[in-house]
Amino acid sequence: MLKAVIVDDEIAAIDSLEILLNNCKQDIIVAGKASNIDDAHRTISNINPDVVFLDIEMPNGSGFDLLDRIDNINFDIIFITAFNQYAIKAFKYAAVDYILKPVDINTLSNAIERIDSSKAQNNPDKLSILQESIENEKPQRIALSTQDSIEIVYTDDIIQFEAEGNYTKVYTLNNKPIVVSRSIKEYEELLTTPSFFRCHKSHLINFKHIKKVYKNQNYIEMVDNNLAYISRRKKNEFFEAINVFLAQ
Repeated sequence: MLKAVIVDDEIAAIDSLEILLNNCKQDIIVAGKASNIDDAHRTISNINPDVVFLDIEMPNGSGFDLLDRIDNINFDIIFITAFNQYAIKAFKYAAVDYILKPVDINTLSNAIERIDSSKAQNNPDKLSILQESIENEKPQRIALSTQDSIEIVYTDDIIQFEAEGNYTKVYTLNNKPIVVSRSIKEYEELLTTPSFFRCHKSHLINFKHIKKVYKNQNYIEMVDNNLAYISRRKKNEFFEAINVFLAQ
């Protein structure tokens, strides 16, 4: 049985989440509850939970303040947040699990299902990226979840994303390609800076790492000598976008 702790400054939110957890199909029990970071720190230390459902914004300190006080985060974290859709990008940059308020029981159940297969959740770099992303509209790093590990890369070091069925291959400077089980469309929606451009259904490139553009052949050679193709539909938009980028 999984032991859970709920941390939220709203008592009604704690009670509501507890009811939902009691009705989930998974074998999970609420072993502790806290409405501020001092109580939460004591509760987590005493209970040693398997998972903590953590609100981020609280009156006497954030969820990050709580995590900073814990020497060994040996539990899974599922953030419960009322952030708007724009701020949700922060969670995607960090590849951490989150649930939007009001909590839906199916979403909650799916998050619990992922606990056993996501022990890399506790990677401190992921939490650092999440905090960085919330505080900064243009995060410098991104967490890429592979089958075996969490790869932390600087967005400026990404050369291109290439779609491979339900997977995406990420090419970075001085590294082997990283294969992640997320669609290229997710990264297109996430990386909305002027340097990234979806030039083809299979290619999302970083303008910073173009080596050569072959106008007549409709493809691009990147700095690592790999190619990216320009679709006919995107050709005019591509040249407009690269001109804007180069003019910066």
